[in-house]
Amino acid sequence: MVRDDAESDAAAFVTQREGRPIDMVVLSLTEFGRAAEIGAPDEWDRYSYAYAQVVVDKLDGRITALVRSKGVLPPDEAANRAQQKLDEYINSYYRSAKNLTNGLSVESRLDAAESIPPCLAALFAMYERVRPYNKFLTWELTQHPLGDPAWAAESFIPRLHRIVTTGDIAEQQHLFRDLERQARDRGHDRVIDGWEPDVTMLRGDAVPRQLT
Repeated sequence: MVRDDAESDAAAFVTQREGRPIDMVVLSLTEFGRAAEIGAPDEWDRYSYAYAQVVVDKLDGRITALVRSKGVLPPDEAANRAQQKLDEYINSYYRSAKNLTNGLSVESRLDAAESIPPCLAALFAMYERVRPYNKFLTWELTQHPLGDPAWAAESFIPRLHRIVTTGDIAEQQHLFRDLERQARDRGHDRVIDGWEPDVTMLRGDAVPRQLT
């Protein structure tokens, strides 16, 4: 990171480790402040900051504070995102259940798989945390557990695997019940109740109505 008024060439900072170039990005303080901000084109990179270590901070903690703020979700944004993604998850799960009832097994599996990304985004947002990259999901749940047995890596990851590979409706119902409980505990009743009269069906307590 350099001062806003500094002229720099990123190539001048390139170094090597064990004979291989190290990836490096040079940003001004203003540019870094905007990096991975909510709504920015590179918001997808926010998880990169979740456990980033600041080695040198010559601005009395300002850089450290910026890094820490980027690795989490602000409370208001977390609440909004949890509601939005929860609704997206339920929509895909609802379609999966309906398609299965109508004998559309492939379509049901596709919707089941599509339900998982918003499910994870909603779940982590309820904890004001950024959804980890898929590559680090097991590591995240193992090293930084969410604190609820339903989301323990040893049981949650196999459940996700069964849903995306088989579309197993019983697993989807189980996941919905756990996420509903989590959502209601966090005050997101409105999203769940917005799916009436089908909430009972989504829990697995009733047969889905036929699509028209």
